[in-house]
Amino acid sequence: MNHYLLTWYGITDLRAALGIEPTEGPILSALKTQKYTHIIILAYTNRDKSPDDFTGDMRARWEVWRTSSLETRLKLPREKAQQLVEVLSNTPSGHTLFADWLEKELAANNIVCNIQIIPRELKHLNDAQEIFAAATSALRLTLADSSEKTITTYVSPGTPVMAYTWALIARAHPQHSIAVIASSDPRKLPETIHLPKDLLMPIISVPQTTKSNKYDVIIHLLGRERVPIYFGMLQFKAPLHIFITNQEYERGGKTLLNCLPQGTQGKIVTIQDPFKPADTRKAIEKEMSSISSSSMVAINLTGGTKLMFAGALGACWEHGIEPFYFEVNNNNIIFIRDGVNTPFVGAKSVTDFFKINGFDIVTHGYWEDLPLRAARIDVTAQIWELRDKFCHVYHNDAFKEYQLSWKNTQNSPFDWNWKNSRASLDGNGKATLILNGREITVPDSYDYARYLGGAWLEEYVWTLLQTLEAEGLIHDLRIGIEIDYADKVRTPKDAPNAEFDCAFTDGKRLWLVECKAGSVKQEHIQKLENNLKTYGGIAARGIIVSSHLIAPQQMKRVSLSTAIRTVPPSELTVDALRNIIIKG
Repeated sequence: MNHYLLTWYGITDLRAALGIEPTEGPILSALKTQKYTHIIILAYTNRDKSPDDFTGDMRARWEVWRTSSLETRLKLPREKAQQLVEVLSNTPSGHTLFADWLEKELAANNIVCNIQIIPRELKHLNDAQEIFAAATSALRLTLADSSEKTITTYVSPGTPVMAYTWALIARAHPQHSIAVIASSDPRKLPETIHLPKDLLMPIISVPQTTKSNKYDVIIHLLGRERVPIYFGMLQFKAPLHIFITNQEYERGGKTLLNCLPQGTQGKIVTIQDPFKPADTRKAIEKEMSSISSSSMVAINLTGGTKLMFAGALGACWEHGIEPFYFEVNNNNIIFIRDGVNTPFVGAKSVTDFFKINGFDIVTHGYWEDLPLRAARIDVTAQIWELRDKFCHVYHNDAFKEYQLSWKNTQNSPFDWNWKNSRASLDGNGKATLILNGREITVPDSYDYARYLGGAWLEEYVWTLLQTLEAEGLIHDLRIGIEIDYADKVRTPKDAPNAEFDCAFTDGKRLWLVECKAGSVKQEHIQKLENNLKTYGGIAARGIIVSSHLIAPQQMKRVSLSTAIRTVPPSELTVDALRNIIIKG
């Protein structure tokens, strides 16, 4: 008898193949049970990624490093490990590397299994239509084998939408007795998931094309990501919000309680193990037992683990709960029971994004807070026009010396001369500027040194983004916004936890803009990536704007990032920024 396993492969599997994961990955772990004679692996291919980046020196260095001990490999800096993953994930090169590694590992363990990897292009990671088409094609391929067989689907690798699709297929074909397995930990053996028999039973008797935004209770699965939970709190009017989480993310639930809409109550329910579907299901069932049977209840499945997702679905079908999922890239909410899509409200205040992640605004960063900005718009535009001449000031010895004691001297007089150019500030606050022989009238200002040191570029970028705010494409544009921990007792002398050159929201996500009047370095890119994850979550996006071309090595690093965008200085326009934001 043949025994088929159907699955996607995910990032954990790729990291294991690369040697940067201390586990075998979900797929190899399942095959080591020796229960399967055939495996069909679906491989998400991103059509927008280059297929040939893993070549030359990068591949040569990796092949040498891959033969080192596990202890040595696990010391690989996070950014280098992430670079490998970014280059190879969702590419033909990555699929080939994973397939070769899997075959070698099976041979080394004397395991015989027929491996078939099928690449599938998706429009995006949660392209539900193509995910369903890929999964059904894998099932058809299996059913084409006329011999006696068993079929198992594996829901752990891949996204929650991929996992949900496997569950639907298994329950929709009871005649084939399709089993479902999941793994809460790649170091442990997968376990069988028992799906409710009425998984596909319709609860709603009439077709729907729209959905109510009013419920009596909203239940949220809460993990690391708080943004989708907050979106759910804004989207639906409900007197009670329940956050189901584990001890690790309970603090996030407490922060969200402080962000509830006025007149709304909240409750945190802590489960023991987010990798056991039964724990999540039991927690939901316990809450439902205390809720009136006539109450309208919905559940936000976007947060939490994939196995929390699976457990919550079981509770949904049994108790008539409306399950929904946020698809941030497409600005949609998917109601899973009947596939209805509806646009989501989102958040139009950058304060919201910082607040739900546990931070307060220290300096609000409104343009009008500093009237000098408006007075020197023309100066800013001229500096941008002559940026190639102006930027030589950053190599001027007098400027460098002044910068060394910046906090103590930035209001002090200075006189910098370079290449037919000059900038000065006298003791009375009189400011002058000559660029390449052109005399530019500058308003007297107490922050002139800071302005020339880089604030001019922040102000120039703000003027471009302000056009997009006026159009309604972006919201709540800030400049020089400063934040700190919400629970921190601050003194006037304390430096803020973080400062951002420009920040705004497109309603779906937080955008942070890093403006570099000088050189863009690797640490600037890494810092922006870390800030995006910390303050905006996985969907946040960043833009790096430089006054001159970014060096090839740094440009390569930016191109590998899924969260950071940039634009060459010669192409920096309102239209260029608009296109970046629309594409996300």
